[in-house]
Amino acid sequence: MLSLVPVMKKQQVLNCSFSAWYPIFKHITIDSHILPLSKEFLAYLDADGIYLPKSPTDAPSDIIDDTEEIDHNKTPSFPDLEASIKESIQSLGGRVFPKLNWSSPRDASWMARGNTLRCSRVNDILLLLKSSDFVSHDLSLPFEHCTDCEDGQENNVKYELILRRWTDISEATEFRVFVKNDDIIGISQRDHTNFFPDLIPLANDINLEIEDFHDRHIAGNFPDHNYVYDIYRQDKRKFLLIDFNPFGEVTDPLLFNWTDLNQLDVTSPESQSWETFRIVRSFEGIQPSQYLSYSIPTDILHLTTGLDANKLADFLRMELQMPDQQESSSSDDEDASPVDEDQPEK
Repeated sequence: MLSLVPVMKKQQVLNCSFSAWYPIFKHITIDSHILPLSKEFLAYLDADGIYLPKSPTDAPSDIIDDTEEIDHNKTPSFPDLEASIKESIQSLGGRVFPKLNWSSPRDASWMARGNTLRCSRVNDILLLLKSSDFVSHDLSLPFEHCTDCEDGQENNVKYELILRRWTDISEATEFRVFVKNDDIIGISQRDHTNFFPDLIPLANDINLEIEDFHDRHIAGNFPDHNYVYDIYRQDKRKFLLIDFNPFGEVTDPLLFNWTDLNQLDVTSPESQSWETFRIVRSFEGIQPSQYLSYSIPTDILHLTTGLDANKLADFLRMELQMPDQQESSSSDDEDASPVDEDQPEK
């Protein structure tokens, strides 16, 4: 009996790790730096509490020592990683988008100034990583739903911090492409929470352009035959590859569902009625955002209801560790996001 959802293997997930596919497709994606992460830094990300590691440039007055929750003499410090991050930020134009092997901390954007993942300082990046459930999922359950994964195999993953050059992207022309046996079986508007009327007259042309891009650049070059990838249409026949995701339920199917995608046979006569290219065609077709549950985090609810005073201390301590930052110009405050890895959807 055919499974309702695709069967996922560990290797499929590993093939979608950023450093696995980036060298192959570097010429058609965003310029990025890959920084290896130590076990000590991973332990810091996984530890309870929201606090930033001690920087070698911290003055004694920057450290709060009037609380018992954290012994700042034992606060971790990662000077080598901090130096590498600073160098990468400068090399990539002064603004970057952070992620780990698979996920970006998109769920933690509410923690950042300006509600954006655009980072220009080390502490911007560390705060997002430390606050993200998506990143935590990468560290603890990277092979969730894989049928051949045993407990503890996540310990063998070489975790990396990915810094991508910040690129302003219009969400109206970002698409997710579903591939089965190296053939496109579905293309979905990436942002299904909005209706973009200008897409409707372009739908057929964009569909053909994506199929052409796939045949020229993607098909036969990715290690798997079944996979999902996100692309951004910059202009007519000009695309930017954003990311790869496993062909399985950890990836958001957007305007499709995994039962239909898994059971589709493109060689059968029934597939002729299959709608390959899907966009939101009216305001009635808008779907709720998967990030709504992160807009008012449980921790904040605990703070406002007085259920957890310790979390309030964490937030205040974190804010006091963040140095004052000159506000950027109003034009820089416009939020756009260059990459997307939905965790626990990858």
